[in-house]
Amino acid sequence: MEAVLAALLASLALGAIGLPLAAVLLRRLPDMGAGLAVPLGLLTVSLPYFLLRVADVLPPGRGGYLIAAALAGAGAALVARNVRWRRADRMRLLLGIVVAASVYFGAFLAYTAFRSYNPEIAGTEQPMDLLFLNATLTSPEYPPRDPWLAGEPVSYYYFGYLQTGVLTAISGVPASVGYNLGLAATFAATASGLVSVAWALARWALPARARGYAALAPAAAIILVLFVGSLSAVFEWAAAHERYSEPLYRAFGVDYLLPCDPGATANCYAGPAGARTSAWYPTEYWFWWRGSRVIPGTITEFPSFSFLLGDLHPHVMALPLVTLATGIALALWRGRAPLTLRRARARPWEPAVLGAIFGALAFQNAWDVITFSALLALAAAARNARLMPGGRALAGAAAFLAPAGAAALLLYAPWWLTFSSQASGLLPYVGEGTRPAHAFLQFGVPGLAAATLLIAAFPGRARIGPPAVAAGWVAVVPFVGWVAFAAARGDLATGADARGAAGWVTLAALGLAAWALSALALTLALGRRGAAPAAALAAVGFLLLYGAELFLIRDIFYGSVPRLNTVFKLSYQAWLLLGLAASVAIASLLAAAAERLRTSPSGAGLLAARAALPPLGLLVAAGLVYPLLAVFNRTEGFSRPTAIDGLAWLQASDPDEYALTRWVAAHTPPGAVVIEATGRRWAIDAGGNRTMVDANVDYTDAGRIASRTGRQTPIGWYFHEIQWRGDSEANRTRLVERQGAVDDAYVTSSPDRVVAVMRDFGAEYLVVGAVELARYPGPFPDYDAFLDRVFESGRYRVYRLPEYRPVSAP
Repeated sequence: MEAVLAALLASLALGAIGLPLAAVLLRRLPDMGAGLAVPLGLLTVSLPYFLLRVADVLPPGRGGYLIAAALAGAGAALVARNVRWRRADRMRLLLGIVVAASVYFGAFLAYTAFRSYNPEIAGTEQPMDLLFLNATLTSPEYPPRDPWLAGEPVSYYYFGYLQTGVLTAISGVPASVGYNLGLAATFAATASGLVSVAWALARWALPARARGYAALAPAAAIILVLFVGSLSAVFEWAAAHERYSEPLYRAFGVDYLLPCDPGATANCYAGPAGARTSAWYPTEYWFWWRGSRVIPGTITEFPSFSFLLGDLHPHVMALPLVTLATGIALALWRGRAPLTLRRARARPWEPAVLGAIFGALAFQNAWDVITFSALLALAAAARNARLMPGGRALAGAAAFLAPAGAAALLLYAPWWLTFSSQASGLLPYVGEGTRPAHAFLQFGVPGLAAATLLIAAFPGRARIGPPAVAAGWVAVVPFVGWVAFAAARGDLATGADARGAAGWVTLAALGLAAWALSALALTLALGRRGAAPAAALAAVGFLLLYGAELFLIRDIFYGSVPRLNTVFKLSYQAWLLLGLAASVAIASLLAAAAERLRTSPSGAGLLAARAALPPLGLLVAAGLVYPLLAVFNRTEGFSRPTAIDGLAWLQASDPDEYALTRWVAAHTPPGAVVIEATGRRWAIDAGGNRTMVDANVDYTDAGRIASRTGRQTPIGWYFHEIQWRGDSEANRTRLVERQGAVDDAYVTSSPDRVVAVMRDFGAEYLVVGAVELARYPGPFPDYDAFLDRVFESGRYRVYRLPEYRPVSAP
């Protein structure tokens, strides 16, 4: 409980640091940005910490984090002192603080309680996430060293881990606790940020007489973005209780839930009858995992899945920041003065702050920077278009944003210089298209709810024809680009055939939705209607889904699952934007039904609103089936023991391994290199010789000491390092050589070889623990004869090289 309270107090301090700047940047929002103060405060501390550590000004350890927080706090106090607050602004800000704090604390405590039933940092890619968190916390130098590749800097977008490290260090809790509290803080900061943005969107969209209904939008946004899940859960629930119609399941593309026919085992349920559940909810192990893999060959993760799973991944940690970026874009659009180079020169702090926020998008999750920077540019151009002719509006917006772009590159240059992207270009997608049923199951709730803006915000007698024609490029240009690109590569006929009739239907539906909502946004903007931003967000959301059907980013998965990452990352962004737009649609439909009932009971708008509400309500209710069932499945009906330390499971299951881990963390210097098992499995053949029988190390407990302590090891998860650093022959050779050298330290009979391996990697310590005993059968070298035993617990040992002299890594 002390750790939870410490994290809440640290969050309060970070929110207080971010609040003055939020109130300046987001003054146009009803709550003056109070709901976005925590991610802004976290950024305000994390960026100076990063830059000062790179410059070797701040000391490593908790002291450096506290100094950075103090510096950021002094800057926040200076901002607050120099702002003249009107009484009305103070009242808005006070109300915003109360609402934001209530939502943040409630969401933080609720998620912490849920996570306490499954706090284990184990399985999936959670060891990787803990590794990067520990790297940012313990690395003696910055950019931080890669604990899974001794001697090399991290080559990943790790700003989210750095920010979680800030919260962890200020809270004074271990990384294994900070991991879970970081997830809770991410959930809570996203919830409070959604309140701020959705409240603004709805207030701008609704007429003055119906502004009271704007309060419904924040609740709707939280439900739609953070709780609603895949509609496949409805079919999962029925199948678990053996209630299914084969034609219906096949029509919706979930035939994999149907029992297998005799002799069949693929794409069907092969388990015994009645084994899917022993309760009212499905008890089949992790049934909810399938909800993020409905579309074949892709990952279609959504926030409720992410927070159920508990991977502390960049796309998850980025949720508060992209919500902040969306709020910044909306506040910029709402301003009244033109955005030009003259304004940037008069207020140089403004592009600098924009550069810090939007540059952080790349550092935190590189996929977000293009989408949300484009959203910022769109907002700036739209604002200028209200105030000056089209050509000048675009030129002015570009000139205003150029310094922000330069600031983004400059501020994050130390990261850019060490980051190696595996993206190798844009290609047309020429594979099988998404079936309409699968698209409906995955995106139906936020997508269809957002599309009801066409009813809720329809401008009546306004001329929509010319804007509709002008908005046609939104759907036409990407498609024409795909045709030209595919034809140039000689893949047009192949791609047209491979997409299939169902894929063409989905593509047409997504393109039509993007076009219609773009036309609506343009019409509303020309009429200076406040619902224009909500319609624009919906249009961008559908455009992302549409684009993912036409193009892909070529990466390391291209040869096996070509569009896996493209659909994954773009659909995740779309979920947030569609959920925000849908929250405005729901509030607007409810307001229209209630207000027009009194003023125009027979109006077409009332009839449309009343007709849309029941199916929309049913759709949202169906989307909530996923979290309802999954939460009970994940917690085993809330019957599991609780903890908040992510390594409590290790302490209970293997106390000696836990003691070894804690000793390494407490008694080795932060920059130490520790030899531990590569994870490759060895056996003794018939001739008595050791032979490697399994080279797979990813998603295993390989590199677990490095992950749990932040100390470096020569090689961890092989394929992940390939993903981060490039799939080249040189990299493969280098990494395999490292694996071979480390294995030698355990399977050789020569003490000289062990010492040589340790000195080659600059390693002072060698571990013999659970993994080493399991992976390397037969006797180890007699380490006690030439190394110092510095730790012992049961069968586990840690040895140190006598008279250690550091040597450069190979």
